[in-house]
Amino acid sequence: MPLALRSRARCTVRVRVSEKEAEAAASDSVESGLAAIAKQILQTDPEARESLRRYEEAVVRLEKAKAASEELDRMFAEAQKGAAMSDEQQEQAQRQRANEVMADAEVAAAERMLAAAELEFAAAQAEQQQWAAAANDGPERIESVKAATVAATAGLLAELPLITLTAGGDTPALSSALSLLAAMAACFLFGVTYRYAVRSDSSNRQLRLGVVEAFGLVRASGAADVLQAGSAGSPEGPLSLAGAVGPGALYALESLILFGFASVAVEAAFNAGFLKRFGERPQQ
Repeated sequence: MPLALRSRARCTVRVRVSEKEAEAAASDSVESGLAAIAKQILQTDPEARESLRRYEEAVVRLEKAKAASEELDRMFAEAQKGAAMSDEQQEQAQRQRANEVMADAEVAAAERMLAAAELEFAAAQAEQQQWAAAANDGPERIESVKAATVAATAGLLAELPLITLTAGGDTPALSSALSLLAAMAACFLFGVTYRYAVRSDSSNRQLRLGVVEAFGLVRASGAADVLQAGSAGSPEGPLSLAGAVGPGALYALESLILFGFASVAVEAAFNAGFLKRFGERPQQ
C-alpha cells in the first residue's frame, strides 16, 4: 500500500476516536452541568428545596408504609395459619372427647349387659338347684321313710318282750297295744331323725349315743311327769320310790334300750345297703 494511503487511514481513525471522546466528554459535562444547575436552584430556591424535602419524606413514608403493609400481611398470614391450627386442634379435641364419650357409653352398656347376664345366670342356677333339690327330695324322702320303718320294726321287736316282762296278768290288752303303738311311733320319728343327724358320721360314737340318749330322756321325762302327777295324792308324796322314782327309772332304762335297739337296726340297714345315708346318692 502506498505510504500516502496509510497516513490518510490513520488520520481518519484518530478523527473518529476524537469525536467519540468529545461526545462522551460533552455528555459528562452536560450531566454535571445539569446537576450543578439543579444544586444551584435548590440552594437558591426555598420552594424547590421544600418540595424536594417533602418528596423525600413522602418517599420515606411510602417505604415505611410498604414495610408496614408487608408486616401486616405476614402477621395476617401467621394469624390465619394459627387460627387454622387452633381450629384443627379444637376439632381434634372435640373428636377425642366424642370418642371418649362413645367409649364410656359402650363400657356402660357392656357392664349392664354383663350384670344382666350374671342375673340370668344366677336365676338359671337357682332354678337348676331347685329342680335338683326337687329331684333329690323324692329319693331322700323314700330313704327317710325306709329308715323310719326299720326303726319302728326294731322298736316293736324290742318293746314286745319288755311289755311282757313289765305288764302283769291283769293288764288290759288295749293298754299293751297302745304302749306298742306309742313305742313304734317314737321309733318311727327316731329313725328319720337318726338318719338326718348321723349322716356319714357313723364312726362318731358320741353322736350316735347322744341321739339315743336324747330320745330316751325325752320319752322318760314325759312318763316321769305322769307318774309323779299320779302319786301326788299318795301318803309318800309325788316323789315316792314305789309310785314315781322306781317306775320312772325303769321307764328311762326301757326307753334307752328301745332306741338303742332301733339305732343298731338302722346302722345294720346302712351297712347292708338297704338304706342310704343322708346326702349319699343312690346307685342307678
